[in-house]
Amino acid sequence: MTAPRTVTVQTSDHGPVNIPCPHWCTGAYHQEGGARVDITHTGPENELTVPTSSGPTRLMATVLEQRPFTEGATGRGVFIDVEIDGEYHPTGPHGLDAMADALVENASILRAEARRLTTLLAQEGK
Repeated sequence: MTAPRTVTVQTSDHGPVNIPCPHWCTGAYHQEGGARVDITHTGPENELTVPTSSGPTRLMATVLEQRPFTEGATGRGVFIDVEIDGEYHPTGPHGLDAMADALVENASILRAEARRLTTLLAQEGK
């Protein structure tokens, strides 16, 4: 197993901070000059899209994240940040499963609407 890479981030409140990066970290939020508490490990973003008449449209995005110095509600462990309509929702495994369940339920509504529209179009002879 490869040892984690270590990066040094210059912070405004603690000077240079040496931190090990998890293998999945892209380094996108190792920005210089911020507070140590703002240092964030992030993985690649996953974009969830739906096809629309204007082409693929972003529904939401997910990103693996960890904030090693936070005192916030997310804690210092790894979580998934889910972006929906510009707002970010730190989420654990149960929350992700609940979101997936809700998407499946909503998909059944869209399927019912498709069947309803098919019936109406057939009645109109289109």
